[in-house]
Amino acid sequence: MNFIKAFFKGKLTRAWFIVTCIFIALVIVVDVLAFTVFESLIITVLGRDRPILGDGVEALYVAETASKEDALENAEAVNLEINKEGIVLLKNDENALPLAKGANVSVFGKNSVDLVYGGTGSGAVDASKATTLYESLEKAGFNYNKDLKEFYESSKSGSGRPDGGSIDSEKQTIVTGETPLENYTGDLAITAENYKAYNDAALVVISRVGGEGNDVPMTTVNGKGERADGAREGKDDHALQLDQNEADMLKAVCEADFKTVILIVNSSNALELGFLKDGSTYSTDKGYGYDYAAAIDGAVWIDGPGATGILALGTVLNGETNPSGRLVDTYAMDFKKDPTWQNFGYNGAFETSDGHAGNRYVVGGKGGDAYEYGVEYEEGIYVGYRYYETRGFTDGEEWYEDNVVFPFGYGLSYTTFEWTIDNKSSLGSALSKDSFTVEVTVKNTGAVAGKDVVELYVTSPYKGKGGIERPHVQLVGFAKTKLIEPGKTDTVKITVDPYDFAAYDYLGVSGDAGYKLESGDYVFHVSKNAHDWSNDAMSFTKSLAQQILYANDPDTGYKVVNLYDDADDTLEQVLSRSDWEGTWPDRPTAAENAADGDALHAALSDRTHNNPNADSYTQMPTQATTPPRTKDGKAEVTLRDLVGADLEGEKWDDLWKQLLDAIMFKDLVALSANGNFRTIAIEYIYKNETIETDGPAGFTNFMMPGLIEDVCAYATECVVGSTWNTELIREMGEAVGEESLQGNGVIPYSGWYAPAVNLHRSPFGGRNYEYFSEDSFLSGAMAAAEVAGARSKGVTVYVKHFAVNEQETNRQGVATWLTEQALREIYLKPFEFTVKDGGATGMMSSFNRIGARWTGGDYRLLTEILRNEWGFCGTVITDFNTIPDYMNVRQMAYAGGDLDLATTPHEWANKDSAADVIVLRNAVKNILYSTVNSNAMNADIQGYAPAYWKIVTVVIESVLGAGLVVWGVLSVIRLVRKGRHAEIAANAADTSAE
Repeated sequence: MNFIKAFFKGKLTRAWFIVTCIFIALVIVVDVLAFTVFESLIITVLGRDRPILGDGVEALYVAETASKEDALENAEAVNLEINKEGIVLLKNDENALPLAKGANVSVFGKNSVDLVYGGTGSGAVDASKATTLYESLEKAGFNYNKDLKEFYESSKSGSGRPDGGSIDSEKQTIVTGETPLENYTGDLAITAENYKAYNDAALVVISRVGGEGNDVPMTTVNGKGERADGAREGKDDHALQLDQNEADMLKAVCEADFKTVILIVNSSNALELGFLKDGSTYSTDKGYGYDYAAAIDGAVWIDGPGATGILALGTVLNGETNPSGRLVDTYAMDFKKDPTWQNFGYNGAFETSDGHAGNRYVVGGKGGDAYEYGVEYEEGIYVGYRYYETRGFTDGEEWYEDNVVFPFGYGLSYTTFEWTIDNKSSLGSALSKDSFTVEVTVKNTGAVAGKDVVELYVTSPYKGKGGIERPHVQLVGFAKTKLIEPGKTDTVKITVDPYDFAAYDYLGVSGDAGYKLESGDYVFHVSKNAHDWSNDAMSFTKSLAQQILYANDPDTGYKVVNLYDDADDTLEQVLSRSDWEGTWPDRPTAAENAADGDALHAALSDRTHNNPNADSYTQMPTQATTPPRTKDGKAEVTLRDLVGADLEGEKWDDLWKQLLDAIMFKDLVALSANGNFRTIAIEYIYKNETIETDGPAGFTNFMMPGLIEDVCAYATECVVGSTWNTELIREMGEAVGEESLQGNGVIPYSGWYAPAVNLHRSPFGGRNYEYFSEDSFLSGAMAAAEVAGARSKGVTVYVKHFAVNEQETNRQGVATWLTEQALREIYLKPFEFTVKDGGATGMMSSFNRIGARWTGGDYRLLTEILRNEWGFCGTVITDFNTIPDYMNVRQMAYAGGDLDLATTPHEWANKDSAADVIVLRNAVKNILYSTVNSNAMNADIQGYAPAYWKIVTVVIESVLGAGLVVWGVLSVIRLVRKGRHAEIAANAADTSAE
């Protein structure tokens, strides 16, 4: 007792005790947080446990490349070809292009030294490692003005675009970063005399960058009246027009006596390019005061080329490559006249002082919560060319010429082609459910070799007001030729499936709701673009005497019914070709918002699931309580026993049951809850940890330093789409697969959060760079080819964002209101292609709602449509779940979702609830199905060594702990010695006193 009192009285021992207690508490807190709660987040930054490989197993997927370096070289070669075939020649007056090799050129534009190589976020490209525009010119044999390049690289030309994108976060306006004209001084002033040594051509670069989390501003002045840098004074501009600096520079260049002026468009978002169109009044109407069209000789669209793809531009400019790309969007004259303008993002119509604009309105309810919600797809099916071509038909060619600069599918060549339909007489005149093939022979009638794109459109019968809405033309097939030498031919075959252009009659206009081909004449046009189909020799007609109803899905036989009758509840009207003006979309008003009231608030607040079968989940499955106790510590049935398994079927059901029965509940929970760019290991069933990563530009996840390295950054999906070459894009998928198989040198990259197949609903979409096109058929066909290529190498592709995720503004929770016709015909179609034609085994749900319900928690979408109707087998993962209250994981699982993409686990299941356990087991089964059908099974992993950060943590804790022990021991020894000295002194004092 005396010792304890002395211990706590001693300064040193008391200090040691306090420090030790604090240390133990910190260790407990740190270890609990680091090794449990935040482990998933920490491994994203600091790395994972390291796999220990065994003797190996027979690889299910065999790489054709010999090393990671070979895989990268192959990928970059494919990306270069994608750019060569994806660059679009927009204008070429009097054969201004190609330029002569050795030409002396001046490159204008601050962004020429800071190209947009991709987007931001999951489609980002590391520009610091990318090939430059100037390297491309050098390799192509051009001489460029180095003084001008050095000027743009210096601060004398301005600060340029902000890092990470072009949005001014304070002003919420676009920053192009273009150099003001007054900065061009002295020898760099834009005059004929100053540039006569490099006047063979002026190349003028105009760039825009899109980014995850932001749409492109639809104004250059924010709600506080603050103007974007470079915005034109007094003009009601948006960010996809030329700003003042760009306009001034372009005018000065056009007046500086260059032999040729070429515009280079470096943007995924369509720009207003009316100033390029001869005879248009764009420049006058928009207040630019200069006829650019007469002075600009040529224009090429390059978009984001990825890390090395810009080398393709030089080969196009010097004629080594004959451009064969075709546009993936309609380039309209005035974006404010597009039907989506009223209902997208912040559309420039600020109604309140705090910046609430257009469709950004708040629903408040009795519960006190508020939701910023609402983007209304009141344009219905009339998106992109479906609107412009249809209105051009109803309102006449003059209207069309006034409203369209370049049609969807447009692109020029350095040569000319002549087409003939070879089997026109045998195509027949009757339309049925049966597919048919159109054979077209393409002859090169020009002087240089080139490739051509043959596009096939259909004009379907329209019954008029009250009938099913139908676009005037709709893409139903396409093919790209091989390289054709002058005077030679190539024959392409385009197979058409009538189901692909069936209308979805959600109103039951002609009988039951469902996909329909109405009776009447179907006129097919073999065409160069969506508008150039007037040649009778390249058209043919098939007639249908009696309506065809696809009552069941043609692939699965599953009954098709309306599922989203509530998704159009807030729409005041839907655009109809029978009355464009009377049904024109309008901006939601405060009165409409107030009328929605508490009922809508309740729907938006609802976190209950909508699984109609949950009440039948009453039989508790077998639950393992301990790991298996077999000789080798593995389960009787392991994942390897299910290689090649179907998700269901008599042959496999018992094996799946045995496998799931062997997994402990805590591991079921952990597997479903830890989808942070991986799926976790369950060693006793031979389930390896997998590496799963972003994004559409390839394995470019910036969140995993050291794990994802030395990989190709591919061109944007817009460039991929503009190739119109499914064979080439399958090669891209295979190239991604080769990189996947090489992985990090130890295990493969087994999962890929790509491709993304949402649409360019609006030119202002922040992630348009990440999506293929404005058209569902083109997007679906290209994505399916890419998926099939990657799947052939064992990659689990997570096609995203499922579904109707065309807007970044308020993306986490925005409610998308639309008709079921638009939903099924336009926005779900590309996903359907990837499942049925691509064989996708992964899908990523989206942040947004359809109607009032989050997509990732909607049984109708994830189970009834995706799994039942389309026959999807595999894993559905959430988008990044940082708001678990909204992206409710229980709701996800009951809807048919499987994997939560989150840095901290959101565990939800109750082991005593039969329904929860059944739902959880089904999610795990789906994850395991994707895994066992992936190249993750190539790796023979015997165990895992701790990640280095774990070792460092333990070492630091051990060293500090040992130091405390030493301190404590020395303190106690000192205390004991001090006590002995005190005792001796006391005894001596007593003796002296005696």
